[in-house]
Amino acid sequence: MRGITISNYLVTGDPEGVIFAYMSNWTGQAIKIPRNLFPTTKDFNELKRPGIYFLLGQDEENPEDKLVYIGEANNLSERIIQHLRDNDKSFAETIICFSSKDENLTVSHTKYLEHKTISRLGNSNEYRLINRKEGSFINLPKMVQDEMDTYFDNMKILLPTLGYNLLHIETKVITNGLSNTESLKLEIGGFKAIAKLTSNGIEVLKGSDMNSKETPSLSGSYSNLRKVLKERNIVIEKNCKLQFIDDYEFPSSSAAAAIILGYSINGRTAWKNKFGKSLKDIEEEKISGA
Repeated sequence: MRGITISNYLVTGDPEGVIFAYMSNWTGQAIKIPRNLFPTTKDFNELKRPGIYFLLGQDEENPEDKLVYIGEANNLSERIIQHLRDNDKSFAETIICFSSKDENLTVSHTKYLEHKTISRLGNSNEYRLINRKEGSFINLPKMVQDEMDTYFDNMKILLPTLGYNLLHIETKVITNGLSNTESLKLEIGGFKAIAKLTSNGIEVLKGSDMNSKETPSLSGSYSNLRKVLKERNIVIEKNCKLQFIDDYEFPSSSAAAAIILGYSINGRTAWKNKFGKSLKDIEEEKISGA
């Protein structure tokens, strides 16, 4: 895979403020806006154009439940103002918009992108999509469809650079000396799980077990996440135990192991490859050059 040049422009010099993101040789652009700063950006020309947008936040009663709403508009600013006045969108703390620098993006294009994005995000294990409708399918000419598919691919690349890996890029990476195509196993106390490393952590694969019980000492954030996994049916009761029916990415090997087993554990020693070497051993060998 070739390298890609991405430029981020911090509008006020604040890395937590408004950010414009650009990619070399692409006419699209992304804009990340904290909700509190939207009043200062609503008149930007980049938001007066057709585009697609994401409203991101958390459930007020359960912060572990990440929410996202996806939409498209002929005028991004006007549509987002409507949403911010809507109590149903009060969860939104971050806004990410995609538009075009050359103003060639039309409503037909944005409707196509909206439908494609909702379809892809509907399978997300990390974010709960709150859209009530899937958007309108637009039958574009083949050439235009290819152009919009390329636009979508670039959205997938830019989103993680803004802190939101919503659409999950599948690339082969080497982490701790392991390719993300190689599997890791956790086999403790009669529970078995299989996972693979990712750039952001570790992804537990469907079919893996999860203990239905947890110890009182398990951290509150881990306990809440276990509840979210069950509430969202990512983990269901099957064959007298809990089982993942979808893949799910965790931020660390220890987080994944603790969620699965129901108690805190060092994931770097618990997860092992097919030769029985732990993540810690693999990393140490890589560092020492063995």
